[in-house]
Amino acid sequence: MKSLKEIRKLLSRIKSQCLGKEFTIRCEVDNKFDAGRLFLQVCYKAHCNKTGGEQEWHGRKFYLSDYMTDDEIVKTTYVAFESAVKHEVMEGFTVDGIVLFNPHINFEELLKISHEEVSRKSI
Repeated sequence: MKSLKEIRKLLSRIKSQCLGKEFTIRCEVDNKFDAGRLFLQVCYKAHCNKTGGEQEWHGRKFYLSDYMTDDEIVKTTYVAFESAVKHEVMEGFTVDGIVLFNPHINFEELLKISHEEVSRKSI
């Protein structure tokens, strides 16, 4: 099992940025579990669609196995980064000022309209 210090040292080698925005990766211990469990989380500053201001955001937590290799940690970090970027892309796409692919919509609400498919006429 890698220590928090070892993982942070590995993460210090990673730079994650996209479209001029810098993303940081934090590794912490979640003490909600018995012995604590390590997780990675992407943090970044971005525009808030509701307030209009800029604020710090934290992506979802990606928990690490006690047996993760350096390779798995780096690749999990990439997945965390990619998820945060995709979240911003979804929020940045609007139609008539409304976020069309809102990542905050509850999945149960999406299920209610999932039958509303569109298709084109076959030739």
